[in-house]
Amino acid sequence: MQARITRFKMRADSVETARAMMDELKGDILGQPGVRHMLIVMNEDGAGYVIGQIDETGASPEAVDRVRTIWRRFHDLLDDTPDPEIYEVFADWRPDSRRTT
Repeated sequence: MQARITRFKMRADSVETARAMMDELKGDILGQPGVRHMLIVMNEDGAGYVIGQIDETGASPEAVDRVRTIWRRFHDLLDDTPDPEIYEVFADWRPDSRRTT
């Protein structure tokens, strides 16, 4: 299992527009090859990360190119073009869902 992590910085005046655009592109984002899970975080100042849990298909050069194509749609909202990075996942810890409080 791998993770594709992309650090980004939206312009402060475009945060709400960026959030709306992400919602509109949800199908494209989740429909990328190899995507298993997607977590997007962003502060009020527009700084954030996209953390995608992916399989080997999602780490292919073609998949990364597709990610860059999606980011280009945010061109007018970004301070700079993000560059996705691929990491090996060595731990994926979750609390025991059967445990009660």
